[in-house]
Amino acid sequence: MEKQIEEIENSEDLWSAVKFLQLFASNERSHGVVDLIDQTTEKCKLIDDKKALVNLYGLKIPVIYNFQDKLLVASQLINEMLTISEEINYQEGTAWAYSYMWYVEKIKGNKEESVKAMDKSLEILNQLTDCDKYIYHFVKYSYAIEKWLEEHDSKSIQIFEECLIYFYHNKFHRSLAQTLGILSVIYFKKLDNKKALEISIKILANRSLFDKMPYDVKGIVYYFTGLAHLLNLNLSLAETSFADSYAILKTVSEKNIYFSNFIILHSHSSTVKALQGKIAQAFEMINEVDKLLKKEFYIKNLDKNTKSQILHTLNLIKFYVYSRKIDFDVETSQDLIDEIIEGCKNHYSNFLLLTEFILNANLDDHTLKELSNTNYFSLNRVKHIIEFVIEKTTTDENISDEQRHLNCIDILNNRIRTDKTTFIEDTYADLLLAQELLDLQLFDEIYPLLRKYKDQLHKIEVLEMRIFMKAFIQVGEFRNGDTLAPAVQYMAIKKCRKHRFTKLEQLLFQHQQTMRNWVLPSYL
Repeated sequence: MEKQIEEIENSEDLWSAVKFLQLFASNERSHGVVDLIDQTTEKCKLIDDKKALVNLYGLKIPVIYNFQDKLLVASQLINEMLTISEEINYQEGTAWAYSYMWYVEKIKGNKEESVKAMDKSLEILNQLTDCDKYIYHFVKYSYAIEKWLEEHDSKSIQIFEECLIYFYHNKFHRSLAQTLGILSVIYFKKLDNKKALEISIKILANRSLFDKMPYDVKGIVYYFTGLAHLLNLNLSLAETSFADSYAILKTVSEKNIYFSNFIILHSHSSTVKALQGKIAQAFEMINEVDKLLKKEFYIKNLDKNTKSQILHTLNLIKFYVYSRKIDFDVETSQDLIDEIIEGCKNHYSNFLLLTEFILNANLDDHTLKELSNTNYFSLNRVKHIIEFVIEKTTTDENISDEQRHLNCIDILNNRIRTDKTTFIEDTYADLLLAQELLDLQLFDEIYPLLRKYKDQLHKIEVLEMRIFMKAFIQVGEFRNGDTLAPAVQYMAIKKCRKHRFTKLEQLLFQHQQTMRNWVLPSYL
């Protein structure tokens, strides 16, 4: 490429280099790319092709503006783009520059200026009858991000999907990965995890495309594939994808624009480990995240919103892991609990981790009602769990224990279900129902509720849930004449001890008092 740049003699040669750099800069974000752009820029100034100069500045900005110490340089280049574009009446260049201004002002925290810049960018773009397709999709992509982040406007999904197709077919691998990322987040928030997974699998299946992707982009594709599997609680597949992602991103973590994905990858990986029952490994990864967050690089380069989401995800998995320890004390963990309460009001929360938190954090009635009244998609998904706990912990003396259990059963039975409700959400609710039925000694209703899971235990990859489900199914098996059921029940308790599922072990022993005379052997 350097030789091609040296041989540039006219605008035709120059534009050939610009088009090559357009693809190259999109896929290879490095200091080497900046050097090539700068070399081409010098040739461009000699030829005095101002339109090409605007395009070269436009290619350089996204290579550098993800790092805080480069924002001043990015701002200067944006001003150059605007000045030159207005001078030669290059409307596409002006629209492109304003879309960059939107991003930089947003990073600086100047929300009003950021919105004004995006409005100007889109206004200019909409007036053009024929626009460079790369600039068009870049600007529309930026606009869609703004609309989604600020308004959660569903129309942005269509724009992202159009951009994804363009980037996919034109081999803009890094832009493809970025669009995959934002679309995945949107699909997750709309509880359309399958669609997010379909896109990732499609990219991975196209080996001729995937093998040509930059090394770090491959890491990001693996990352979002793993995240989609995690949200569907396909833990073994999530673990494999995260391991592939970690192996790549670790080698480029502080030299790459995906440094924030690398750090939150630790939290997701620790979540997978913990849910698989690998509590010690999960604890190690949590400690690693804490160390990374204290490093100067991350303190300097993580923006406020990204860091806040990372901390919230980390706090949720911390609570899950800590609450499995035999010496766990809610009172001494109050600071962590308070942070999670605030975080779950405006940050994405893993369904299962959030559910476990609500059930086990000993939240007071005021806090529970506050969470129930907060209109945020993660909390809306666990609304029935919150209402369940409110009823479970009510101190109303006019409600008998029996009525309280019946009310809890009604809450779970009448929970809102949609086509987005997952298998694991129904499984969790049915386990809670089984406990209420057990407390009411409605033994004969437990097996009909849970027997559908007997041949689906392999789908419950959360080890603690699978042990619990199997134990409850054995209750029904015993009522149906299986004399081995008590022994299997005892093995479930031993397995809890092995994996240090202290809470579940204690719960099974509590249930033992109810079941002693008809399920468990006396030596328990």
